[in-house]
Amino acid sequence: MSEAKTKKVKPDIRAITRLVPPSGNLVQGQSELPIDPQLAKEAAEIIAASQNHYGGSEGDANLRKAVAEKIKKYNSIEVDVDAKPLELMITTGGTGALIGIAQSYLRNKSALVFEPYYPYHRRILEEFGGKTETFELDAELKFEKDALLARCKELKDRAEFPLKAIIVCSPANPSGKVMTQTELEAIAQVAQELDLLVISDEVYEHYVTGENPHIPIAALPGMWERTITVNSFSKSWNISGWRLGYAYGKGKLVQPINNAANVIYVCPATPLQSALSRVLMADEDYYTRLRDKFDGKRRFASEALSALGFKIYDSGSAFYLWTRIPEEFDDALPFNEMLMKNGVAGTPGSAFADSDDWDAYMRICIAREDSVLEGALEKIRAALK
Repeated sequence: MSEAKTKKVKPDIRAITRLVPPSGNLVQGQSELPIDPQLAKEAAEIIAASQNHYGGSEGDANLRKAVAEKIKKYNSIEVDVDAKPLELMITTGGTGALIGIAQSYLRNKSALVFEPYYPYHRRILEEFGGKTETFELDAELKFEKDALLARCKELKDRAEFPLKAIIVCSPANPSGKVMTQTELEAIAQVAQELDLLVISDEVYEHYVTGENPHIPIAALPGMWERTITVNSFSKSWNISGWRLGYAYGKGKLVQPINNAANVIYVCPATPLQSALSRVLMADEDYYTRLRDKFDGKRRFASEALSALGFKIYDSGSAFYLWTRIPEEFDDALPFNEMLMKNGVAGTPGSAFADSDDWDAYMRICIAREDSVLEGALEKIRAALK
């Protein structure tokens, strides 16, 4: 892998989004599918009943109970909603949880991210006085435990911005990579050996379609003591504008995050929390249908793009496609500009990396209505004629 450039110009994901019509937007990482009708109905009734006032910074009690039930069912982790100090809190999106973590634990410290990485993992830390360091995955998006340990030791021992945490994002944004149990165990061993926190971003857990299941790292031996898990409802319930997420872990780890959230946000949106609490666990097949729907989108989009010369990474999940652009092109930045002239775009790989090794890659978000996805892929096909 090549040496990272110190000042690499990165594509602006939101700026690209604004430059293409909705019919060609495969850029921004949000689900643009319609809201669940029952959820919309509950929200409308609660708002009309004037239940629109301050709530606790830790979140709506009923939603916290529903989330604890969800965690038990899908992650096999029992969280005590009545624990003191707090083990589970509702946050202002997954981002709100990450901001609370940065404020509480990472000022003048650093956290390690796996490259290609989610840009907001870096941006949040930088805004709150911390620093993000990268550990680059190989061409197959794999890593060696010894190399990870060596990198973490190097960062842990330095005087300025010593390493405090490893950020794990599985399934990953942007690549969709689902960490294997062996990989998670390697990270856990490094974290325990060097006494590091693990921040586990599990927003895409319900989009896992491959042979490797989603494994919460907090469930591994010895990891409940040092893991803060962050999740969100934005993607899986198509409500990114509602800004609702959650964080959970051992009480002594979560309570400081709530203290920060109380100052920064006061509370998450109260009527929206109440509405979600009524539907979150009401349909036992909801997440199964979600996974199957996106698996269909993944297979359809992968087949169409592969026919055009894209090489699709078999990530094991189905919200994003991580792909090497057709071989005759070697930089996704001008390639994407060419697509934009045809009213369609994805996100160049350089948005997610410091090195040049991912310049020929692109993230394609497939969380779109089937008709939009079909039309956008047709625009890509037309652009490559």
